[in-house]
This record gives sequence, C-alpha cells and structure tokens, in this order.
Amino acid sequence: MRAYILTSALLLVSCDTDPEPRPPPSTRLVYPSGVAFWRPEAGPSTNGYLYVASANFDKCFDSGSVVALDLDAVGLRPFGTAFTEPAEEPAAITDLRIGEQSYVQIQSFAGEMTLWSPPGRTPRLFVPTRSEGSVLHAVDVGEDGISLSCAQGGSGRDCRDGALSLLDIPGATEDGIPSAPGPMGVSVERTNPEAHVWVTHSELVGPAESGREVDFQSYLAVIPAADPTRDALSPDNFVALGTDGRLAGAAHATAIGSRYVYVSGRNSSSEQLGALAARFRLRLVDRQVAGRVLNTDLEESYSVREARGVAVVTTATRTVSETDPRTIVDERVYLLARGPDTLVILDVVNAGGTGLGDDSTPTVRIVSALPLPNGSSELEVIPRAAGRGNLVAVTGSGDEAVAIFDEELGQLVAQVEVGIGNPSQPSQPFGLVADVRGNSARLFASTFSDGRIAVIDIPDLDRPQNARLVARLGTQQVRDPRQGTSVCQESSP
Repeated sequence: MRAYILTSALLLVSCDTDPEPRPPPSTRLVYPSGVAFWRPEAGPSTNGYLYVASANFDKCFDSGSVVALDLDAVGLRPFGTAFTEPAEEPAAITDLRIGEQSYVQIQSFAGEMTLWSPPGRTPRLFVPTRSEGSVLHAVDVGEDGISLSCAQGGSGRDCRDGALSLLDIPGATEDGIPSAPGPMGVSVERTNPEAHVWVTHSELVGPAESGREVDFQSYLAVIPAADPTRDALSPDNFVALGTDGRLAGAAHATAIGSRYVYVSGRNSSSEQLGALAARFRLRLVDRQVAGRVLNTDLEESYSVREARGVAVVTTATRTVSETDPRTIVDERVYLLARGPDTLVILDVVNAGGTGLGDDSTPTVRIVSALPLPNGSSELEVIPRAAGRGNLVAVTGSGDEAVAIFDEELGQLVAQVEVGIGNPSQPSQPFGLVADVRGNSARLFASTFSDGRIAVIDIPDLDRPQNARLVARLGTQQVRDPRQGTSVCQESSP
C-alpha cells in the first residue's frame, strides 16, 4: 500500500473541485461477470446477440456497464460449423462494434445476469449489483438486438438513476428487515409473461445491537419482471430462508422448477457477526405455498463446505395411477459444491404436478457426485436428443478452464482452457451461457480477470470431447502485477 501526503493547499482544492467524470469504457470489458444470450427465431441473425455486464471490480471507473454484442457483426464463425484440421488458433476479436445505443451504465460489482423474453415483447435483462444501494437493474433490449435502454427510468445511457434498491424497503423494520444487501444471483422464467425475478444476497440481515446468529435472516427477493420498480415493492416480496428454527444462511444462486425454486447455500457475512460458514447446501422454496421452505439436509449425507451454481431439468411427467389422473413431475438438479469442488446430481421425485395438495413433499436423492476443477462457479445444462443424457458445462477459476461432463458416461469428457497460462494474469472464468440448436452448442464464458469472453464450440453433441475454444471477444485486461488490479485504461464514449 502506497502512502500519500496531501498538503493543505491540495486539500482545499479537492474540496472545491469536483472530480473529473470517469465513465466505463464503451470499447472494452472491465471485469466481465454476468452474461446472457438471445437469438430471435425470426430475422437475419445467424449467431445471435450476447449481453455482458462489466463489474468494474477495482472501481477504476464511476460505474459498471452492460453492453450488447452483435455476434455476426464482430465476425464470429457461423454457429455449428465443423472444425478444420489441423486446429486453428482461437480468433482474437478485439473490435466489439459497440455502438452508442449498445451501452448503458449500471452500478459496480455486477453479479449474474438473466434474460426475460415472453412472447410478444423484446427481451429484458436483469442484473443485481453489490455496490451502493444493493440494486437490481432492468435493461430493455430493442428489436434490433443491440439497442439498450433503462427499463426503470434513468437518464440517457445511465441506468443507475431509478434502479431498484433492495434496501430500505417500504414497510420494513428499523433494522432493515426484510432487505437483500449484497445481491448476487438472479433467475427468471424466461418465457412466462407473469414471471417473477428471484434474487439472492450474500449479507445477513439482523438487529444492529445483536450478536446472536438466531436473530439474523436472509431472503429471496421476488420481483415482478414486468414491474421491477419501488412502487411494486413491499415486505411481501421477500421470502425468508431461515424457517422452522433453522439458521438462515445466505443463498448464492437459484433454479426455477415446476413448483419449487432450488436455492444453493454459500458462506455469508454481516457487520455484526463477521464471516459465517454456509448453513445449508440446498433448500427448496415452494412457489404455491407462501413462506414454505424445505431443507434437503444434503450436508448430512455429503460433506461439502458450500454451494454455488444450480440448474434443474424435468425428467418425467406421469399420472399418480391408472385411476388417479393427477400428474406428478420429476426433476433432476445439478448443484456445484465447493470444499471439495464437486458436481452433485440429485433426482427429485414429486417435484410438482397438478392437483397435488399443499402438503405434498418431494423426495430428494443423490444420483452421483463428480470431482470438479477448483473454484467452480456457474454451470449450463446442454440437452441432447430425447432419451439421451445431458451434457453439463462448468466454469472453474482455479483451473482456468470450462469443464464438460457427459451424464451418460458419468465423467469429465473435455476441459477447454480459456486462460493464457500466465499465473500473474489469471482468467478466472465465471459467467456462463449456452446457445443450443439441434445437435450443436456454443458456450460463452466471461473471463473475469482477463477482461474477455471465451467462445467454445461443440459442433456435434455426440462428440463433446471435441469441444474447442474458437474465439476470445474483447481486449485483454492489463493488470498491475504489484497490486493485482487492472490498469485503468480509458476509452469512453
């Protein structure tokens, strides 16, 4: 840490002079975190559109940003194209073609990103940020796929004005209960016009004078996707995770099933209690019965320190019996655990259905637990043809790679390195989203410390072992090896 000595004259000048504005760059990414993808069914786009949140992690600039990338315009190879031999070097695409309308400012420390695209309207992006105000941003996408606008008001390109703070909720207690400080994870039913946005947070909430963990709570914020504004917010929009005498713990990510929202548990913190270990690994929040939260007790049958990404797919829909027409939905849940890093696969029987009572209880069992690369963060399930096992892609910051598991084989089949092999310049892959069409897939992974997006193609899902890094989008982030932070390169609109 460098020491600085300020003279009284300099102090007087600083009091009278506003600092120069430092908007984030519009030509490159700054600690990219959340990513989302959209390709309209109708229209000329071959490769679709990618949306990237820059987290501005070391606060080089005044804010973070969201940008829209036209993947045809930047020159990305056509989707599903077979590989040539010998293997070509990944394309280094530094000109991202970000126009003035394809860029908006958001608060710093962006987390995940999700996309809501019901029939009859263009998409809306949701991004939680952990900076000032602990806000949920909503950004609308134009019909052209690359024009962005602030859905909650804002001024011009700046979406910070009017963004939805998850603190100081109307009707909350003087201790801020409920609230969601430090929002991180976000999910939404993509095509449901009546969908709600589910937001997790990393800091516990409790009385300022208390040092007892039993007095603290964490929540899922449940925000109407069509109206993510303060006028629609009340304590009813917060689901408490600590129920029935259980310690609350903090949630990391959510996955929306037919009846339940699957919630992964991570380490947490608060000003009063400091850092705390995870209090659960997986809980189920009932969407039909308000306030009903079920604990899987996964930590009692499989020892892991905490959990991160989670995903769910439907495996079967069946009737109760030949004489009982009520339906039952079975689901499979994929959970990323840390300590040790593991992909835990679970089957959930009676995960939903029609005509079932409010007290209907699912059965959860572990199917398998597969070792993961260190620092696993997010996952994407890549479905194959009916009757086939899925592929599961996972980002791992420790091994600088995206790992691909084949559910049919029950093992790792590919590990695609996305870093440059320089220990002083780690890539730290984090966000992950997939474009799946027919028997081909393309993955987009944000490389947080590298400042780019890694593009991985799987032209044939029957041969996932052939997955290959085909491009890096963006200019590599320059880092100061003495401090481990980025060099604040300015390139603003």
